[in-house]
Amino acid sequence: MKHVILGVPRDGEYATFSKALPASAFDELKVIMRWEDDHAQVYDFQLTKSQIEKIEMLLSEKLPSDDLDLFLTCNGD
Repeated sequence: MKHVILGVPRDGEYATFSKALPASAFDELKVIMRWEDDHAQVYDFQLTKSQIEKIEMLLSEKLPSDDLDLFLTCNGD
């Protein structure tokens, strides 16, 4: 499974930002998202400020959370 962060403008409906997360980040992502079981990873989540900050530290990069609502989603690849 590949996890992707999507950014949607607060006054929009469609994602204008997309960032694929490396598979190597899954174990840390599981802790950040507090997934209790492996089935939880297939749902879509709107990220909280705390989750965004932790993912930014994991990726060592700033995400565009000032302008966009960020969501974590999973595709079946």
